[in-house]
Amino acid sequence: MKYLISWHAYHHDFSNGQVVEDGPTLSFHEHFYKHDEHILLSAEKEEDLRALHIRSALLKKYPDRKISIRHLDINDPINHAEIQSKTNPFLAELKDHELEIFVSPGTPAMQVVWYLAHMSLNLKTTLYQTRPTKFTLKKERPELIKINMERSAIGLTALYHQQDIIKGSNENFFITPSIENIYENARKVALTDEVSVLILGDSGTGKENLARYIHANSIRSEKPYVTINCSSFGDNLLESRLFGYKKGTFTGADKDSVGLFEEAHEGTILLDEIGDISPYMQQALLRVLQEKEIMPLGGKPKKIDVRVIAATNQNLVKRCEEGFFRWDLYYRLSVVELDIPNLLQRGKQDLRALIEFFLSQKKKQLKKQRKLNLSKDALDILLNYPYPGNVRELENIISRLYVFNEDSVSADVLPKRLRPHPTNLPLNIEFVEKEHISKVLTHFKGNKRQTAIAIGWTINTLNSKIEKYGLRTP
Repeated sequence: MKYLISWHAYHHDFSNGQVVEDGPTLSFHEHFYKHDEHILLSAEKEEDLRALHIRSALLKKYPDRKISIRHLDINDPINHAEIQSKTNPFLAELKDHELEIFVSPGTPAMQVVWYLAHMSLNLKTTLYQTRPTKFTLKKERPELIKINMERSAIGLTALYHQQDIIKGSNENFFITPSIENIYENARKVALTDEVSVLILGDSGTGKENLARYIHANSIRSEKPYVTINCSSFGDNLLESRLFGYKKGTFTGADKDSVGLFEEAHEGTILLDEIGDISPYMQQALLRVLQEKEIMPLGGKPKKIDVRVIAATNQNLVKRCEEGFFRWDLYYRLSVVELDIPNLLQRGKQDLRALIEFFLSQKKKQLKKQRKLNLSKDALDILLNYPYPGNVRELENIISRLYVFNEDSVSADVLPKRLRPHPTNLPLNIEFVEKEHISKVLTHFKGNKRQTAIAIGWTINTLNSKIEKYGLRTP
């Protein structure tokens, strides 16, 4: 189908409250309309009298034309981020159709967003504007102007929002080189509202930090951000915490209680460890995502406006295949998936940067006068430890060092688990190398590519070492 898409012109389509014939919308229909349907956009959340008046005027004059109104619920018509977060998903719904966008009506911010959408979304869009009759040469009819723009391979959306949103919001997030692309994708996700996100990664990798980043860079950043660890509660308690309950619903319910979904209204909720919830709670959450409403225990349904981010350290696809997790809920949650690598996968460059970051951060948090200085041996031990607890474990180690040390840290004061002391073991380099390769292979469950990256070798070097030492991959 061929759609015409436009805002209505709040002022130029009206005069003294009445729709005018030479306004941009009616004028376009009179001279240039050759479409299957006109979708008239409204910034209102629900009934928009001006949009209804224009639609009525058009249908009265052109009764055979299909004209619909789409409400996008935009609070600030000059907030580019908000407009973009509502228009991009709407355009994506029509990705299989030909879209002709009439850019003349609307605020300047709305017009800029049309240009950005055309350049970055790779949809079948064409932009048009009109020159009013009084400004044309023959002054007989308006002039239709096609806006020719070359599409760019650069992420224009991200570049455009760099100053508008990201300035100031990145101050609380330390992003190392190996995960820059993940945060870049998270930034793009943040700009598209109402899209659910599934964050995957081992425990301690920073899934909650990434979720907070998405919230901080979205139009919901000034609204509540609520988190809950779903694995910490049984069904009854989790249901009451998420959806709330009415007084007298069960023993101990001596007053009404608002659930976390309601607390997060117009904001974001993070459902951490979502892979651990029961089939009963999976069904309850599926209903919330489908209907956009919650059912407080003992109460009536309530509509909610919440962005849902879920996180898990489990393989949800595998759990779905084994029958432990619902496919339909997985598809609802994983509209966008972001996978955070563990600390060993991120390499020593990231690890060194994180050690330095936490040394500075913990000095401020713990109100220490001086930043700790690590000896070479202590730093080497920290750089060669595998960190099964990932970034969280590293952060806790640095906090511990500040508790027991004032100025410098030597190798002998590090926790013993960081540097095992084998007894009666060979000390030659071949033995150490063989043991290390074996440990890293086991950690990555036999994945040679990840093992080679973590050690800092090429895959060919790793294969030759495996053959040399007669190692078996797990």
